[in-house]
Amino acid sequence: MHKVEKGNAAYIKNMNKRLVLQCIIEQQPTSRAEISKEINISKPTVSGLVDQLLEDGWIYETGSGEASANGGRKPVHLCFNPNFAFVIGVDIGGTKVASGISDLNGTICAYREFPTQKNLKKGLLENIRLDIESMKEELGISNDKILGMGVGVPGMTNVEEGIVYESPALGWKQYPLREKLTHYFDFPIYIDNDVNINVLGEHWKGAGQKKKNLIYIAIGTGIGSGIMLNGQLYRGSNYSAGEIGYLVTDRIYARNYHPVYEGFGFLESVSSGSSIGDQLSNKIGSRVTAQDAFQMYQQGHKDAVDVIDPAVENLALGIANYVSLFDPEIVILGGGVSRSYSVISEKINDIIERFAPKRCKVVATTFGREAGVIGAVALFLKEFDTIFSI
Repeated sequence: MHKVEKGNAAYIKNMNKRLVLQCIIEQQPTSRAEISKEINISKPTVSGLVDQLLEDGWIYETGSGEASANGGRKPVHLCFNPNFAFVIGVDIGGTKVASGISDLNGTICAYREFPTQKNLKKGLLENIRLDIESMKEELGISNDKILGMGVGVPGMTNVEEGIVYESPALGWKQYPLREKLTHYFDFPIYIDNDVNINVLGEHWKGAGQKKKNLIYIAIGTGIGSGIMLNGQLYRGSNYSAGEIGYLVTDRIYARNYHPVYEGFGFLESVSSGSSIGDQLSNKIGSRVTAQDAFQMYQQGHKDAVDVIDPAVENLALGIANYVSLFDPEIVILGGGVSRSYSVISEKINDIIERFAPKRCKVVATTFGREAGVIGAVALFLKEFDTIFSI
C-alpha cells in the first residue's frame, strides 16, 4: 500500500509540474501567484514546483523583485525557456530529404536538405547523420541538449515498432527504419507517415492551432491525408487511415478506371498533381507539370480546362465526403497543388457547400519548405513522454 501511495504521489507531483509549465508557456510572463490562481493549486505547492522547474532549466525569471521607487517590490515573472532542449525533425520525401533542428517553440534554428533518389540505394542515412552533425556544430549544441528525433516517411508506417510497411516512393517494404537509425543516433526516435506528421505540425504551429478536429490533405504526386479527431491523431487499425487517394468519386468513370501509377487509388489517379500533369501532357503532346497546367488553366487554355475542371470536381467531392464523415473544424491543403488553391478555391467551396451537410473552412497551408521538419518535431513531442507536451 505504501508503494502505491508513493507512486501516486510521484505521479500527481509530475502532473502538477506539467500543469505549472503549461500555464507558464500559455500565460508568460506570469507570476507564482497568477499560476496558483489559474490552475487552482496552493501557492506553496506552486512555488515548490516553480523552484524545481527553475533548477532544471525549463523556465527562467525576469524582473529583479527589488523595491521600486514608490516602495513596492517589482514582481518576479516567469518565462518558458525554449532553448532548454532541442528536437531534430527529418522529412524523408520521394524527391528530397529535409532535416532541421528546432527549439521547443517550434522555431527551426538550422535546416538542411539533399536529393533523395541519388542517395537512396547508398548513403541516405549517413547523409542524414552528416547534416545533423553539421547543424549541431552550426548551433554549438551537443547531444545532451537533444531530446530526440521525429521522422516522416511517405508510406504506411508502424509507429510503435518504427517499421515502414510500404513506401512506393522509396522502394521500401517492411523496412526497419528506426532500428537502422539507432546505428547512427543514440537518442529516442519516432517515425510516422508524412501526412500524419503534417497534421500534427499544422495543429501545433500552423493553420490548425487551437482546433481539435482537423484534416490535412496533401495533393502532390499522390493524395494522402492526416486526420486529427478530438485532439488525437487517428491512424486506424492498420496504420492506413486517411488514404483519401483511394476514394471513388465518380461511379461512371470508375467502371473503366485504370491507376495512373501502380498502387494509386481512384481519386489520386484523377486529381493528383502527377495525374493532372500526365493527362494534359498526353492531350497536347508535350511534357508539362501540374504547375504548368494550372498556369495554362488561368489563361483559359481549353485542354487545361478540360483536365483540371474534372480533377478539381473529384477532389472537391472527396473533401465533401470527408466533411460529411468527420465534421472537422478546418481542412488544410498541402502539397504542390495547394499552391494553386486560390485558382480553384471557389469551385471547391461551392461543391462542398452543395454536397456536405455543413460548410467547413478549407485553407492552404501557410508552411513552406520546413513543413515536414516542423511536423516531424511535433510527432516527437507528441509521442515522447516528458513534462513538456504539445
